[in-house]
Amino acid sequence: MRKLLIMGVSVLSVAACSAATTEKSASTTVHSATSAATSSMEEPSSSVVKAPQTTLAKRKPTSSSKPKCTNPSDKGAVTVMAASSMVNVFNDLKTQFLSQHPCVTSINFSYGSSSTLATQIVNGAPVDVFVSASQSAMDIVANAKVNASPAFVFARNQGEIMVYPRSDYRDNITTVQDLHDSRNAGIRVGLCVASAPCGSLANSILANSRSFYSNTTLTRTGIADTESASVEELVTKIELGELDAGIVYRSDCEYAQPRGLAACVELPGNINVSNAYLGTGMNTRPATSDFLAFLNSSWFKTNLQVKFAFLAP
Repeated sequence: MRKLLIMGVSVLSVAACSAATTEKSASTTVHSATSAATSSMEEPSSSVVKAPQTTLAKRKPTSSSKPKCTNPSDKGAVTVMAASSMVNVFNDLKTQFLSQHPCVTSINFSYGSSSTLATQIVNGAPVDVFVSASQSAMDIVANAKVNASPAFVFARNQGEIMVYPRSDYRDNITTVQDLHDSRNAGIRVGLCVASAPCGSLANSILANSRSFYSNTTLTRTGIADTESASVEELVTKIELGELDAGIVYRSDCEYAQPRGLAACVELPGNINVSNAYLGTGMNTRPATSDFLAFLNSSWFKTNLQVKFAFLAP
């Protein structure tokens, strides 16, 4: 009997131990599952923290690649007096210049006829750079010895007939002769004043036309109904339809044509003439030197020819 009791106690002890072991194992399993779930829930939180760090790292090269003004004493604006035929060019390319030259805070442009601007400069107009559309206008400045650096040629231009695209005479104009009333009665034609480079260019084209066509009526007074102080003024009159046609620079007409503002008629080589574009500085300020170097750069010259129909210097 005692032996049986001892065996019963042993059985109960084994059962108790087995139950305890099972409970511990279950507890361990639950703990492991809970830890795994907790770990799984924490992983997205870890990846969210890392994402902004990657984005910020990508921005650093962009900010550091921007040029900075290393010498604050060089900071300042540049004042440029330029031929009005350069308006489209400088409006388009000035942002590129400023982005490359952080010491230049701004560019102040003043446009007009080159000869008029030259006279203003000689009379003391405050200016850093002069951009002329003619050698004779540049000579006015050089002869007065008010420039601090030698003038250089960076481009050339030539003449072209610009026609208002909705003019009744549009399809009738193919040569300079067609600008005369005898060919197109009632046509309204404009030229630049003779003292402006674009007017001097027109005079040479008319002289060549008189010789080539043996037509003595092709004179300024014979075809012009009005004269403009600058090519910019003349181009505007044609674009607005105030005039049917006029002789302007090739660059101005080719810029307006794809925008639906003009139709261009090219002139043959034995009639057409070209003019030089020159730049010079009135002082030796770093900002002035930077702008002159920009004018004389291959990048600028290429853009003049490809985008604005200027000719190589």
